[in-house]
Amino acid sequence: MTTNTAFVLTLLVLCYAVVSGLVKQWYLAPALIFVLCGMALGPFGFDLLEGGTNTSTFTVLAQLALTVILFNQAAELDLSAVLRRREVTFRLLAVGIPLAIALGVGTALLLFPVMPLWEAVCLAAIVAPTEVALIDALLDDDRVPERVRHALSTESGFYDGFALAALLAAVAFASERNESDVHWGYFLVRTELVSVAVGLAIGAAGGWVIGRSRQRGWMSDIWAQLATLAVALVCFQIGEMLHGSGFVAAFAGGLAFAFAARRAGSRPETNVSDAAGQLLELTVFAMFGGYAVIVGWRDVSWRVVVFAVVALFGVRLVAVCLALLRSDMPMRDRVFIGWFGPRGIGTLVLGLLVLERGSIEQESLIIQVVAVTVSLSLLLHSVSAWPGIKWLATPDRAIRPA
Repeated sequence: MTTNTAFVLTLLVLCYAVVSGLVKQWYLAPALIFVLCGMALGPFGFDLLEGGTNTSTFTVLAQLALTVILFNQAAELDLSAVLRRREVTFRLLAVGIPLAIALGVGTALLLFPVMPLWEAVCLAAIVAPTEVALIDALLDDDRVPERVRHALSTESGFYDGFALAALLAAVAFASERNESDVHWGYFLVRTELVSVAVGLAIGAAGGWVIGRSRQRGWMSDIWAQLATLAVALVCFQIGEMLHGSGFVAAFAGGLAFAFAARRAGSRPETNVSDAAGQLLELTVFAMFGGYAVIVGWRDVSWRVVVFAVVALFGVRLVAVCLALLRSDMPMRDRVFIGWFGPRGIGTLVLGLLVLERGSIEQESLIIQVVAVTVSLSLLLHSVSAWPGIKWLATPDRAIRPA
């Protein structure tokens, strides 16, 4: 990334900050604004953004953004609420997510007959993760029942880890087929279990140290928040150094960090890391708009568009409705949860990850699907947020107990 690109992105962030409150009132995803600006400022527009000759800078930014986001989501997760609503939570995680990936695999094989099975699994896992925080106004609107907001938030927080496990299993299986000395089971166990253990250890140690330091008055609030950001990055780096998954380590670290900090008598603060995560994420979306969206849509086939639409809405709606079948969740709430599953930074990073770690026959197709799916999701979920909330809300629901 050149100095000029950094300057342009800085001005873009400043300009957006001025109107950020209005954007939230309009229920637009900030990422959509940055994608559109990136398209205008990129090489197909005013050519003010320079991404370099390879994707290394984009990959690093995307990985950092997802690391911080996963850590923050885990740290802010209300585990007591998860346990209190365990029926809905369990159904969405244990039934909904695997079902969505399975339906995605079937859709990929049906629409792309030339795609090998393991690549279809990779594609389904890539487009599966949701990021409801992209439309943060939706989570702050009291007209949406609290249990619906909690279900969306909890599912979004865990989705990346589940999709990553499916993705790594498919990549490892493909590696076993291409390299006789690699065993996919060992690879998956090492990646998942080592990453979880590393994340829990570092997160717990970091949370306890920061909590005790704040309690004794040795650390100011600002430095505590900066230290929290550092713990997230350390989790990722150690996880990668041990040939595991830094993302899994970051999510596990966030869970352990929040628990340890509270046990040490301190409330975990993530304001700075939240801001850093959002800044990194929006920067990634600006570069994504400049370099990937137009290229992805330029020579798009009808099969790619159909797959994106089915994956975004058909697959997710079916998976959520079946997962919540015979639950006490009203049908209107189920449809709302099924509709609002925006795809964002998780899909971008998983796409980059599979391209780096596996021998992909349909590489260009996967890149195109990712570009079309994410951009289409940002647009359709943004424009449907306000009508969706209005459709869901009734006069007494905002005050109904969760």
